[in-house]
Amino acid sequence: MNLDALMKTWRGPLTGFLAASGVGLGEAQDLVHDVFAEAYLGRERFRGAWTDGAAVGAFLRGIARNLLRSRRRAARRAPGSLTEEPSAGSPAAPHDDVLVAIATLEPAHREVIWMFYFQETSTREVAHLLGISERAVEGRLYKARAALRPRLAPGREEVTG
Repeated sequence: MNLDALMKTWRGPLTGFLAASGVGLGEAQDLVHDVFAEAYLGRERFRGAWTDGAAVGAFLRGIARNLLRSRRRAARRAPGSLTEEPSAGSPAAPHDDVLVAIATLEPAHREVIWMFYFQETSTREVAHLLGISERAVEGRLYKARAALRPRLAPGREEVTG
């Protein structure tokens, strides 16, 4: 396991995956660091090859979901630690109206939009992380863009692929 290579490849996709789950961008970035720490500490539980993107994506996705659930349980005990909307702390952060439009998408479409556009993740990496085909990712992106078009103000630059 090469942790540096793993982090370089999966940091963006995981951040987008978590941000699409309703966690603010800053909190998503913090969670991603925890995901890599858990992956490293639990590397003996991994039953695939570290070169198999689909297996690594599924392993990291499972860790991310478990950490997110744990954080949400803790947040119920101490409100205010997790935000409901992604924050604008990234150089690629969209305008508020775009954030609102993205938030109205169904979860499967929202997560591919976040990963592909805002974390600049390839369709292949998105597919590996979500455990779906690249064609399914492309289909979700197509449907998400189609759903966003009417929600964005007239004259606004459309999200295109």
